[in-house]
Amino acid sequence: MKRLFIEPLDVLMFKSERPFIARESHVAELGIISPLTFEGALKSKIFLEFCSRKNYSASDFQRRRKRDETKEDIRRSLEKLIDTVKEKMEENEEIIELFELVGYPIRTHEYNINKLLEVMKNPPLSYPSKLRVLGVFFAEKEKKIEHFPVPNDIVKEDKSGGEIVKLKPSEKIKLNSNLFVALSNYSKITPMKGLIEIDELRKYLHGNTPKVKKIKLEKNVITFNPYLIETRVGIQLERKTKQTVKGALYTAEFLRLLENWGFVIWYEVEEIKDEEIYEYLKGIIRIGGEGRGAYIERIEDIDLNEKLDLPELTKEINKKGKFKLYLAAPSYFGDNAWKPPEKELKDKLGINSLELVAALPGKPVYIGGYDFALNMEKPLRRLVNAGAVYYYRFEGEIKEDLTLPIKIIKENVDIRCAFIGRW
Repeated sequence: MKRLFIEPLDVLMFKSERPFIARESHVAELGIISPLTFEGALKSKIFLEFCSRKNYSASDFQRRRKRDETKEDIRRSLEKLIDTVKEKMEENEEIIELFELVGYPIRTHEYNINKLLEVMKNPPLSYPSKLRVLGVFFAEKEKKIEHFPVPNDIVKEDKSGGEIVKLKPSEKIKLNSNLFVALSNYSKITPMKGLIEIDELRKYLHGNTPKVKKIKLEKNVITFNPYLIETRVGIQLERKTKQTVKGALYTAEFLRLLENWGFVIWYEVEEIKDEEIYEYLKGIIRIGGEGRGAYIERIEDIDLNEKLDLPELTKEINKKGKFKLYLAAPSYFGDNAWKPPEKELKDKLGINSLELVAALPGKPVYIGGYDFALNMEKPLRRLVNAGAVYYYRFEGEIKEDLTLPIKIIKENVDIRCAFIGRW
């Protein structure tokens, strides 16, 4: 797995799905940290660096948008953008490779205005591209060891100093006609928030209860997350004049990582030399709302199959004929879907049949975004958050050439970082 380390130089804003209107003094609440956010940041860095080196203006590759545009205005703006892009491509063929790398929508839909108009009505979660960010994980700067969200089946006895335990499907008590309830030995339990290191993830996937990371702060204060939430007050500025807007005060929540903490990014890139990509990624990258700066560097690759001992794990899973699926990143299964698609998962694992026994999907999250090329907001989509756990029985054997993490990205399915384990 290819990896990058990103060290924020300031606070970061990952805005939640809640509407934010400065004039009404709403709070811009902190949202989830998504691989899509970091993928967009990497692609923007590459795109802007390319434009800078070739003396292009990034706005040449963006649709001109009016405030109250009509359907005809949109069509004309797309026609003009397509003409400009084709002209640039004739000047420099390297632009074609750039488009394929970052998933530029005008290129993806073959410069077809009617297709682009349909895309604007129902934008995809992401466009086909050769660069993908599969996971984003907290890590200490010196060790650069990934920390994963605590799985939803890891809970704590509901008392001070209570034991951390693992839930299991009862196979006796059914939630409905299809699914069983996951239970513990205690009558009262609470969700266990926090992070587990990659070595603890290996133990968890092999059937053990992992240790949750404890982070020491000043004065012996213990926290389970390596960040603080800061609330700041601001005022809206007019886009053109940069003057303040009367009565447009707002408050915003920012994420400040603890000293010496950052993010490890897992990514993949197809058909292009990694060294060529990294030339564009060196230096400072802008992330999240307000485009706060962060330093980016390439770090050593990691063999996840070896690190998590996949051969031994699949051997044990095949022997029992059951496994659990743990999501290490938010995943999209289609409109309002809460469970992974059976056919795609079965094909990915190479097994004959699959039966969902129990599920702990947790609370859903919502992810939107912004389409730079088409100059429009992407709609919010409902995703299953990282930490979700699904229990399965199956027939057949998981294929020997399976690689981790489990990734299924196609049309209405976006599973970027999942793992199989014993239960």
